[in-house]
Amino acid sequence: MKAPLTASLVQCDAVLGDVGRNLEAHLGQIAVAREQGAGLAVFPELSLTGYTLRDLTSEVAMPADDARLDPLRDASREIDIVVGWIERSDDNRLFNAAGYFSEGRLLHVHRKVYPVNYGMFEERRYWAPGDRVAAFDTSHGRIGLLVCEDLWHPSTSYLLFADRADIVITLSASPARGIASGGDDPRLARSTGAWELLLRHQSASFSVHSMFVNRCGVEDGISFAGGSLVVDPFGDVAQRLGMDAEQVPVVLEPGPLRRRRTQVPLLRDERLDVTLGNLQRIVNERFVD
Repeated sequence: MKAPLTASLVQCDAVLGDVGRNLEAHLGQIAVAREQGAGLAVFPELSLTGYTLRDLTSEVAMPADDARLDPLRDASREIDIVVGWIERSDDNRLFNAAGYFSEGRLLHVHRKVYPVNYGMFEERRYWAPGDRVAAFDTSHGRIGLLVCEDLWHPSTSYLLFADRADIVITLSASPARGIASGGDDPRLARSTGAWELLLRHQSASFSVHSMFVNRCGVEDGISFAGGSLVVDPFGDVAQRLGMDAEQVPVVLEPGPLRRRRTQVPLLRDERLDVTLGNLQRIVNERFVD
């Protein structure tokens, strides 16, 4: 990351199953981001389709080269864009995907690695899990994408750290309340405080800028929490949004990234060979008959 990046956090609602209306709204919000002087506009999880799709999933799914995404490709000639949609693969599997558009093309697609299947969630019923976590180069630095539950698994952040990401962007559609009342599973308390803990840990542990954009509004009886956050590489909150629809610019500076990595040179000293060797040992000891 060589220069400051102004990112527009587009904390928005979505119209369930209506890609056309959501795309129209996106283009308006992208125009606002440009007026804000942003070089990047970031939308929430499944921003083009809505979240509680169930049997609508197949109807709204689009391959990465679908012509309906062309307006985003065109808009990305002037500003980078991150959106969420249901991706249909060549073998007709359906993925909860986050796409990064830049310079007129879809530069990178991340498929949600950990679709949620507990409490109120039934994502594995409709979506296949992704199997790749990778950082990629942009004009704003090296970036990694995650989708919601991915962040709750520390391996994903570690992989992006090892792949030398400067910025980790998490798209989310997290509800405003716990999934179940009276449950004893700590994962069920999906409060904004829990997300802040995760993001501050990610930033401080892996020396990255962390950006979390969550949706808001109500869909199919579910209220979404908003509460989008940006955390700097020292683990300090740089921006915090409320529960309502907002579009807020935030500046990510390269200085804190350099200072943190100089003061705490974790990436320099990381022993990937040790990690890989012990992961193989654990697999051999625990999972191989």
